[in-house]
Amino acid sequence: MDWRQFRPLKRLRALYPGGGASAKATSADAPPLRLFSAAELARPAAVLIVLALLLVGSAMAVIFSAYQYRILFNQHQNLVANWDELQVEWGQLVLEESAWAANNRIEQIASKRLAMLVPGPGMIEIVRHEP
Repeated sequence: MDWRQFRPLKRLRALYPGGGASAKATSADAPPLRLFSAAELARPAAVLIVLALLLVGSAMAVIFSAYQYRILFNQHQNLVANWDELQVEWGQLVLEESAWAANNRIEQIASKRLAMLVPGPGMIEIVRHEP
């Protein structure tokens, strides 16, 4: 495709054969300007209106998208903060559970409250299940 045909000066020279400066001097030789009818302007006007509406719609979509992103990012940050708090609480609960389930603590409670003793070697019996 030859892009030189789209140059505005070439188009003006085609409209006014006398050239740029000499066209003013010989305005009597220039063809009269033609007014476009409403039917000829309707299609370009409709295209222009549709493109303007598409542009406004696209801008509104970008604004809405940015707004949604900010809302979702804020929710994400809140969830991350909650997750961090829950991780700290979970760590504390695991530590507490390990303290409550320590062998020496269980042994102390069993001997004090339930009067249980550690069995001696002669008191241990091994029971086997044989089919």
